[in-house]
Amino acid sequence: MDDSFIDLRLNRHSTQTEESFWPSFTDIMTVIVMIFLLAMVILLIRNMELLRQLRATMEAEQQAVELARTTGAENETLEEKLIAREHELSMLRMQLMRMEEESEQQEAAITSQRYQIDSLSRDRSNLTDRVNRLALERDKLNSQVARLTDDSNRLRTQVSEANQNIDSLNLALKKLQLLQETTLQDLATLRLSYRSQEEELEAAKALTLERNQALVELQTDYDSLEIKYNKLIRPARSARGKTVVEVRYYKSKGNFRIDYKGPGNRDFKGISRTKLDQYLTNLQKQHPDGLYIKVILPKDSGLSYSEAWSFTNHLHQTYDYYYQDEAKKQRIISD
Repeated sequence: MDDSFIDLRLNRHSTQTEESFWPSFTDIMTVIVMIFLLAMVILLIRNMELLRQLRATMEAEQQAVELARTTGAENETLEEKLIAREHELSMLRMQLMRMEEESEQQEAAITSQRYQIDSLSRDRSNLTDRVNRLALERDKLNSQVARLTDDSNRLRTQVSEANQNIDSLNLALKKLQLLQETTLQDLATLRLSYRSQEEELEAAKALTLERNQALVELQTDYDSLEIKYNKLIRPARSARGKTVVEVRYYKSKGNFRIDYKGPGNRDFKGISRTKLDQYLTNLQKQHPDGLYIKVILPKDSGLSYSEAWSFTNHLHQTYDYYYQDEAKKQRIISD
């Protein structure tokens, strides 16, 4: 029948084609779905790993920020302590210069007194030499008297002439004796004067030492009382929250030198006294919170105590917040 007649049915191959197509399609789709699922699982695992790393990184950053904040606070505290120590060092150097000047004045006074003592010693030596010369002259006169007495014994025939000579010599001897007595009295007076001057000198030395010790004790008591007063009444001078200005003052080759380092400057630069006042006045207007004037006096500054104190006191009283607050309080109290 198949060989005799032509198959006239429509879509006679469609059933066989559909039967062979769908299983293959199902297998392919299954493989695709499995690949998709595996990819999703891998991506989820990778995302979880990345999320864990991100959380660890954020925690590390938070720890680093906390450590940086703690380190900054410690550095700020250390810087304030360093500024305070340098200020104390400048004050101690000024005190040392003041004590050196007082020591020089005392040495000058002692040198003057020693010169006076040497002068009195020379006067005493001169008087001693004069007494010795008078004693020699007296001995010579005594020998002359003895010789003349022998001559008078031998030359009795010339009694009148000898008597006249003896009378004249006796008069001369009396004059010399009177001169000797006067000289001895002058010497005794000079000795008494010298002893009284020595006693006055010793008393003056003792009084000077007592006054110097009393002055040192009073200065020490005043400094300690001032420190205690400032500690009790006022807070300590601090650079916290203030604009710090550093000024270095010294003397070079007989000329005064000023080095200035303002806020934001890394290095010092030389400046004149007029320019320094202009800069500090402008900074005082720009920073109403106040200026912290840090005066640096080098170890070999070549300044005297009065020069260092005058410069430091001028800057503090004119521009430093601490001393200006104190001046305001004093004006309020006086009013």
